[in-house]
Amino acid sequence: MIFKLLFGFGLLAFSNARVLEWNPLAPRIVNGEDAKSGEIPYQVSLQTTYNFHFCGGSVLNENYVITAAHCVVGQIASGIKVVAGTLKLSNPKATHKIQEIIVHKKYNPSNSWKNDIALLKVKVPFNISDELKMISLPKSNQIVSENQKAVVSGWGNLRLGGSPPDHLQRVDLIISAQEFCRSVYESMGLSVHDSQICAYDPVDEKGSCHGDSGGPLTVEGKLVGLVSWANGCAKTEYPTVYTRVSEFLDWIKENAV
Repeated sequence: MIFKLLFGFGLLAFSNARVLEWNPLAPRIVNGEDAKSGEIPYQVSLQTTYNFHFCGGSVLNENYVITAAHCVVGQIASGIKVVAGTLKLSNPKATHKIQEIIVHKKYNPSNSWKNDIALLKVKVPFNISDELKMISLPKSNQIVSENQKAVVSGWGNLRLGGSPPDHLQRVDLIISAQEFCRSVYESMGLSVHDSQICAYDPVDEKGSCHGDSGGPLTVEGKLVGLVSWANGCAKTEYPTVYTRVSEFLDWIKENAV
């Protein structure tokens, strides 16, 4: 099923990437491990004002969070809050209200969730510390190779239809060959664009699930992808599709000001 994490107020893209089975809830990290203190200090939880976690994101700079468009499109800033610098959702460290939601103007959910990227401006700047840091962006010419090690993290469901964790999860994946990813989804009538990148574990069921949408996929510490959509959670034969961040560096520069 195609995962898109839009909960109560929308679809939460599955992985929070969209799941092809059209489940209205998005996924969480499957078969991962607890993140260590300071290991993923840029990870944030997007929550409703009622403390419901629905998507992930990353601290881009002191004033902005970067996430997936499908997580926040159609929402109002006052209905979302950001929890940062936190490992356990039951023990939130820094909570920020949202001032503005900026969704890519060419976001197209009907075309394989193309341009699935958004920014959230917080009302009060983040206080950068050992537990709360900014994510590093890739260079425009950065080459991400097939089989290169990647890391995805989040508070998404521990399995399809399962429960979410309290502690932030992380898991190692590998970057999928673009043509392989494109071919498996073509059979489902879906496109994988050049502005998207895929990652998975071809042997073990590991990866993102409901609730992970918008969260970071990193390679060598750089933010290369945002959890967008997938066929199910952590399938070995279907890579998860991520928004390729290097394709949006100019957009980020123009809007995160």
